[in-house]
Amino acid sequence: MYVDIEIISNNTYTNNLFTYKVPNNVTDKINIGSIISVPFRNKDYKGIVLSVSDKTNILNIKEINKYLGITLNKDHLDYLKQLAVSNKLNIGIILYNLFDISNYKNQKVMTNKSIKNISFANLKNIDTERNNVFFVPSLKIAKYLSDQLSKITNIDFYQKFGGKDEITNILSKNFKNIILLNTNFEKINLKQNTNYYFYDSNHPAWRLPKLNNLNITEAAHLKQNIFGGSFIFINEFPNLEFYNQPFEYKGDHNYELEYYIENSVEDCINLFSYKNPDKVLNVYSNSPLTQTDIFTYADKVTDTKIEAILLINPTLVTNNIINSYKVIYLLSILNHAKNYNIKTIIFSTNEININKVLNSKSINKWIKKEQETRSKYGPSLLNKIFTFISKKPLKEINNNFVKGPIEMDDGYLYEINIDLQKSYDYLEIMNMYKDLKNYDLNRARFI
Repeated sequence: MYVDIEIISNNTYTNNLFTYKVPNNVTDKINIGSIISVPFRNKDYKGIVLSVSDKTNILNIKEINKYLGITLNKDHLDYLKQLAVSNKLNIGIILYNLFDISNYKNQKVMTNKSIKNISFANLKNIDTERNNVFFVPSLKIAKYLSDQLSKITNIDFYQKFGGKDEITNILSKNFKNIILLNTNFEKINLKQNTNYYFYDSNHPAWRLPKLNNLNITEAAHLKQNIFGGSFIFINEFPNLEFYNQPFEYKGDHNYELEYYIENSVEDCINLFSYKNPDKVLNVYSNSPLTQTDIFTYADKVTDTKIEAILLINPTLVTNNIINSYKVIYLLSILNHAKNYNIKTIIFSTNEININKVLNSKSINKWIKKEQETRSKYGPSLLNKIFTFISKKPLKEINNNFVKGPIEMDDGYLYEINIDLQKSYDYLEIMNMYKDLKNYDLNRARFI
């Protein structure tokens, strides 16, 4: 008996599989999903079995060291596969970085399955009759949330340091309300009698740069889709790439905005200069201007030296469809300005009233339209799209997933479309990623 495995390590090894022989005394214990120990590059590593066969063409093949007594089931594997293909990673590196495998093997599918988005204002309505786990993007926010929730209920624990050992003891005890860093999401098993809150789930710190910006918010949506559980996402506006449930948005915005609306950005600059002579502002801008010396620019909106925020032609739509990413970005900027009493300046070449748009009754129609469009064409929770450009037309492509090319000025554009709702071969996708390793595969987010 022979097995193809991925090494569980901090390396995808270019999405390669490695083949080992299984000793006769453990062949009846090992299957797809089994965790084993193998000799690899003069060390012993854990590996996960992803295929099994009776023969191989490989000569001088090594044997596995031992079976580690863990075999993940189909649900466990499906979730790992979805995470891997969604983020151009493999299962091995994801297991190494995010999971306690011995704990994860015990995760069961739950009978309750509910998911919703709520605003920050509705946090006061938490269910105090159930256990509650709150995931947050930073230690600072953990402290802030603990202070806020303490006005409503008792908080048994919140993370203060972020070390690996900090939550070990608390998870072994009974608790009512705890606050954990989002990086611990995969370290716990979901339970029937617990609500799971994801606070400020659009915050940039939900993305993990070292894992191709794997988004823990997206992971939570995928995990809930397979295992169930009661999930509540707390944010100003839902990320509609992941959230496909009915949602009613009730805007209540009254931002103080200083508008300069003219036929061109240059005219906006001239009008601002006329009204603010001999003044140079240090600003954060979504689109820094090169044709003027009346502004200096900060790299981050959180820079304490910022005197104003400058938004150039802010928009909430793409292809006449509301774009939740643009709404999320705009709201985060405006809320930061409001919270820290920072002036917000709008340069626009179109008539615009941001408060009116955000408070419009039509916004729920726009939300539904984006959800419908994403469901049909992607990208969405279960439909992942990557694009890449080749200088020359590719002679061979995987027609199951790769579409194109479209001739562009700078080369030939291809699209990878992976529908997680359909049957797909995980190993085929890994081979595709391996074949395309020299191309810059960009994950599509917008419609």
